[in-house]
Amino acid sequence: MVEKKKLNLNQEKNINIYNYNLINEAELETFKSTDSFEVMKKAAKSSFDYIKKNVKFTNILIVCGPGNNGGDGLLIAKLFDENNFDVTIYSPLGNGKTEDSEKALNSIKKNNLFKEKVILHEYDLVIDCLFGVGFNRPFSNNLFFFINELNESKLNIISIDMPSGVYTDTGAINSIAIKANITLTFHRLKPGLILLPGKEFSGNIEILDIGLINLDNKTNILILSPPKLKEPKITDHKYKRGTIFIIAGKEMVGASKLATIAASQSSLRSGAGVSKILIQENNIDYFKPHILEEMIIKYKNINDLKNQIKNSNVDSLIYGCGIEIEEKNKELLSFLLNQSFQLVLDASVFSLMKNDKEYFFNLLSGRNCKTVLTPHKGEFEKLFTVSENKIHDCINAAKKTNSIILYKGNDTIIASPEENIYINNISSPYLATSGSGDVLAGIIGGLLAQHYNILEATKLGCFIHSECGNRLGRGLIASDLIAEIPNILSEMTASD
Repeated sequence: MVEKKKLNLNQEKNINIYNYNLINEAELETFKSTDSFEVMKKAAKSSFDYIKKNVKFTNILIVCGPGNNGGDGLLIAKLFDENNFDVTIYSPLGNGKTEDSEKALNSIKKNNLFKEKVILHEYDLVIDCLFGVGFNRPFSNNLFFFINELNESKLNIISIDMPSGVYTDTGAINSIAIKANITLTFHRLKPGLILLPGKEFSGNIEILDIGLINLDNKTNILILSPPKLKEPKITDHKYKRGTIFIIAGKEMVGASKLATIAASQSSLRSGAGVSKILIQENNIDYFKPHILEEMIIKYKNINDLKNQIKNSNVDSLIYGCGIEIEEKNKELLSFLLNQSFQLVLDASVFSLMKNDKEYFFNLLSGRNCKTVLTPHKGEFEKLFTVSENKIHDCINAAKKTNSIILYKGNDTIIASPEENIYINNISSPYLATSGSGDVLAGIIGGLLAQHYNILEATKLGCFIHSECGNRLGRGLIASDLIAEIPNILSEMTASD
């Protein structure tokens, strides 16, 4: 059995992702100077070479569709047959419905390779060449039942270009999809391979070169890679390394208190020089066992809090961790959005403003600097329109708010108003725990306090947070993440 692994890519590189339109454009540009059937043959040969070298098998079943992905499969079958491997072609929808797939069909001289019915347990490797990137239709009942049987068989499955049933641009699934152990994708990654739910069906992804023209300058979608860390200067003191404020909620009990402390501590661990928690004076005692008193700014009421902020040198501020949903906090948020420091808005902010969306969007758009918004799925849906295309949703949200959107999840997306998209492919499922998002907000806020560019701070914060989760694994809690930040930073510094 081929071990299922997550995508293993060098995070130091800019790895480009092509959507369906761009991969189609790359093909058309290539076909101006190279015969399209020659490209199909190269795709088949590169797939054959990879499988022969890396996968153990004795009997191969290749499931072919009627289009060019099916044509790839026919040529792969021909190569295996010519090299004396046992191979069967199963075409539940027929063959040769495109010019190149018809050429592929006509190149196979042995009719005994084709079967109209197959028994899956007779094979130990299945190659999926049903639809590829061109999937755009619902499955028939017969095909649905075949795919369901295939998935339940636990056979090794290799999908060519895309697992059939996964939409190329969104990762959406139309009722069912083939669950691959390996996906051999051509030329560049596609969004649907690393966005949920498609990510769950892609297995280990390998990118094969088939000689298509490079259009990397036309894509706005990249795998998240970490920006370089800034080197501290020997003349730096704590105020030069930046001051961050975190505003605590008034009802400082339980999770609310822990959220504020987590954001504060992670901002310091990520390199900020000074972190101050702003606390209403009657709540000071809640914090004294957990944090040094010199890290606290106390205030009497909202007006006093505003004055404290106005009269301080603040580089960045985090708002939303543990705050209450009430009108006074809307008033405070309006005040904060009219200040010139960098802002990270998280957690309760999205509930706070769900009934005043347009007002909120106007305030964000009118700022003289961008803001970072860090919603998870439920929080995002309180403010923004959602569809099956998460990338488009994030771009629309970023443009509507003139903000950097960090849409949290196992397939975290970072989007800018300029339509730059970064997809995090290294997130750990163990980060889905209380306080994890507060730590992320703290890391980003701490980097902003050090005057990182706002997009770079968001990308770097997301990367550090994910690496902490991967390092710690099962059983981690928020305080573990905070303690791990310096180790990740040290390793990143050593690798520069």
